[in-house]
Amino acid sequence: MPESRARIRATAMATGRVLAALVLIMACVACDRLSRYTLVSPEYGFSVTFPEKPNRVSDKNYEGLPKHLWTVFRSDRKDFYSAQATSYKEALPTEGWLPGKAVGDLVGIQLLEGRRFKLRSAATGREAVAVATTSLAPGGGIISTIYVIDGAKLISVTARTENEQDKTAFLGSFKLLQ
Repeated sequence: MPESRARIRATAMATGRVLAALVLIMACVACDRLSRYTLVSPEYGFSVTFPEKPNRVSDKNYEGLPKHLWTVFRSDRKDFYSAQATSYKEALPTEGWLPGKAVGDLVGIQLLEGRRFKLRSAATGREAVAVATTSLAPGGGIISTIYVIDGAKLISVTARTENEQDKTAFLGSFKLLQ
């Protein structure tokens, strides 16, 4: 009889430890999700989920129209996430367009890969021209960007991080809304 009580007690303690571990894991996952921030821009028709609330800077583009930049720097500015959006007075050309090549050449960013595709809004089925690029920064580090031309709007999201899972999650969260 004392052996069965000891066995029951050991089983109960093991079960309690497993439940405590599960509660701790669920709390960590919940905290991680709470720190994320989904930016929704009705003005430019997109959303993207940052690892935390981004800083926003507003300016004007060369045509004098509003330009917005949202950024998150992490790990002593080593990890970087951004979204940028602006509009122009006329629809932007998309044929043969390779974003940022000229500017990248000036500042030493080397374009490694560029791929064109159509980004589709799940809500409406509307499509926009998109280009995904992978570049090498002068000081090292891979920069991954998705650019979208949506008529007269230009939107981009960028991630620079060694954590492939975080980069994929950020870029994969980018959605057209309308």
